[in-house]
Amino acid sequence: MVRLLGFDVHVRTGFVVFLALIVFLYQDAFGVWLAAGIAVFTLLHEFGHAIAARRAGASAEISLDFLAGYTSFRESPGRPISPGMRAVISAAGPAVHIGTSMLVLVAMGVNPLSIDSVGQTDATAAIWWAGPAIGAINLIPVLPLDGGHIVLTGVEKLTGDRALRIMTIASIALTGGFAVFMFSTGRPGFAIFIAFLLISQFQILQSAGSRTGRSAAPGRAVNAEAQAWQTGHPGILEPGQRISPWFEAHRALTQGDQGGAMGVMLADLRSPAPKNWLPPSAANPSQLRAVVDVLPTDLPHANAYSSRVMAEVLLAIGDVQRAGAYAAAAYGDHRQWPLAMVVARASAAMGDDDNAVRWLGAATESAGPESAAVVGQVMDRAPELIRVRTRPEFASLRDRVA
Repeated sequence: MVRLLGFDVHVRTGFVVFLALIVFLYQDAFGVWLAAGIAVFTLLHEFGHAIAARRAGASAEISLDFLAGYTSFRESPGRPISPGMRAVISAAGPAVHIGTSMLVLVAMGVNPLSIDSVGQTDATAAIWWAGPAIGAINLIPVLPLDGGHIVLTGVEKLTGDRALRIMTIASIALTGGFAVFMFSTGRPGFAIFIAFLLISQFQILQSAGSRTGRSAAPGRAVNAEAQAWQTGHPGILEPGQRISPWFEAHRALTQGDQGGAMGVMLADLRSPAPKNWLPPSAANPSQLRAVVDVLPTDLPHANAYSSRVMAEVLLAIGDVQRAGAYAAAAYGDHRQWPLAMVVARASAAMGDDDNAVRWLGAATESAGPESAAVVGQVMDRAPELIRVRTRPEFASLRDRVA
């Protein structure tokens, strides 16, 4: 890791291997210039994102890896980033990438808008591909490209928490359609790029599913969160992902900043914007308890996902009564089955089986067809519901999600 312009820059082995692979495949001056151009313009691209994020009040760090660079950022307490500003941050990378590369080409005496002009030498051709061409490709409106993230901010206004899943499915459809077209016309030259997009899109889709209770998210995002809790330093995140506010609060506590820890958590709970982080499942109970202990008794619940994670953490650390009360209050605003399930489990843990049954009813009614299997699994496995499972009402409720 190096620190440049006030940002941590993580240069992964995959990035070096990628550049070396380009030189090896071309074995000429064009390959050397192309590798050098990609290295420089990728870094400038990520600086564009990072500087825009910093101007919005967030802190950011950069990772360079195989085929791509990523900039992750976190909001400052009390300064949530608006969807419009997130679109600006997404656009800043390609803007810097394209703008600087075109200036370089002009300085080399060529017209960047003329194919004949940029093809005069290996150097100018390579810089054109590494600069304006790749920068423009990044504006294609599919995830995980910057163009996709710009469109995502608009989709969020229309569909709320479902935006990431909807946008990812649309991206897979568009990328898959493009792949079929390219191969059917005998032009498989973008095969590696298309494969990278599709793999990333399916990973994002699985991550999006985990945030709505559908599946456990594999891949880089989970590893990044787990690495953060185990080593104190996050791994590489999925495009568009960020480390959980729970880890940010934990890190603030390790630095003796209780106010900062509380501010991070409250800012997240108060922000209704869709979330792009995973639950702190790799943290141990004592780490989570330390974060909870600095929070006020009356917690906000403006966001369904953040509220659900908070309720589940409270239940996991044994703060059963508070978990049930908080989840019930949040359910009044969001009507989502994971919140009702926490109330049911908390009620059962406190010996109120009648109330547990009522809240299980609310959970099964709130669950859509895509969540039914997960609801059934929780009903079958939650240790707090052992007694409740012997009641005749339980069987009827279980049948709803069978």
